[in-house]
Parts: sequence; C-alpha cells; structure tokens
Amino acid sequence: MTITLNDRNPPRPAPRARLAGWVSRRTFKRDIVIVLAVKFALLMALKYTFFNHPQAEHMSLPPEQVAQALLSVPASHPSQGDQHAR
Repeated sequence: MTITLNDRNPPRPAPRARLAGWVSRRTFKRDIVIVLAVKFALLMALKYTFFNHPQAEHMSLPPEQVAQALLSVPASHPSQGDQHAR
C-alpha cells in the first residue's frame, strides 16, 4: 500500500470557508475571543475618554512635585486640648 502526498495532508479549506465555519459554530474559544475583544474595545474607549488629556493645560505639574505630594507625610496639627468640654 502506497501513501501519496495527498493522503497525508488533505487540502485545507479556503480562508473564507474556515471563517464561515468558525462563525457558525458555537465554541468556547470563539466566545472567549469575542468577550476579550469587547472588553479591550471598552477599555480603550474609557482610556481615550477620561485619561488621555488633562482637563486644562494649567493643571499639569512636574513629576517631582506630584511625587512629593503623594509620598510625604502630612504634618499633624497639635490639639488645643479639650476645647469642646469648656
């Protein structure tokens, strides 16, 4: 019995036929791809809507000043005693 090249590697369907088969069948892999694509699109829309540009140009600060404001410990105010008890 002789095996020819065509017996070992059957011809692959055309890309359009593969895409049509992928869309028509319900598979877990396809559902995950669709959900991830929708999530990515929503995240990009949120990023471009809220985080791309500052509200005003004068609101930008140097990174050193931002780091100092975020990382410094605020000074505690000394209490005046029991002012409310008098």
